[in-house]
Amino acid sequence: MAVKPLTSVLKTLATYEVVAASAEPMRLADVARQTDEPRGAAHQRLVTLIEAGLLETDGEGRYRLTLRSVAHAAMALEQANLGARLGNILSELVDESGETASLAVLDGTAAVIARRIESRGVLRADLRVGTHLALDWTASGRVLAAWMTADQAARLRAAGVELPPEEVSEATRAAGFAITEAEKSPRTVAAVAAPLFDPRGRCVGALTLSGPFEGFDTDRCAKILIAAARRAASRLKGE
Repeated sequence: MAVKPLTSVLKTLATYEVVAASAEPMRLADVARQTDEPRGAAHQRLVTLIEAGLLETDGEGRYRLTLRSVAHAAMALEQANLGARLGNILSELVDESGETASLAVLDGTAAVIARRIESRGVLRADLRVGTHLALDWTASGRVLAAWMTADQAARLRAAGVELPPEEVSEATRAAGFAITEAEKSPRTVAAVAAPLFDPRGRCVGALTLSGPFEGFDTDRCAKILIAAARRAASRLKGE
């Protein structure tokens, strides 16, 4: 007999995801609205998450993540074999390109920035670790969508997640990289991403270079990224 998941736990974790996806601490009313639950139920879930050490209040009646999530993210990278073995790849990307470098991974229904190193220039791409990125129009999202399995894509579409059109994914695979769709970029940030493959040939992340549109050399950054992705894949193999 198959073991069924605990519905109450899933709902509590869904509450955690709502707070985690917000750029600012959230009030109870907003959490209840986004989770489509009564205020009492939403409050109980928030109290549970506080007791578990995953959330805290900011002194103004709002809820936010604790820094424990940072430690969890770091350990997730290590357990996925993406931490120490990547070494200085992101730093090398920043040095070579002059742009901000990041690693994004698939997190449920979106790409999420797991690690990031700022450029040393005055103009920087304002996207922080933990930022969730759409799969259909961001460079990182398009890379992760292009190389996900057919089963993964089917599950996400069934859940109502917007994915890139197949012709966009085909073009991404053919080119070996993807760019952010300029018309949808809310912060006038240009970005290019390339896939990171594990020793089994699975895409486990997207290496990305990003920066302000003005002066961003997409072709140059794409070449730098593809070369860096190859070096990173070799390191994951232990070479």
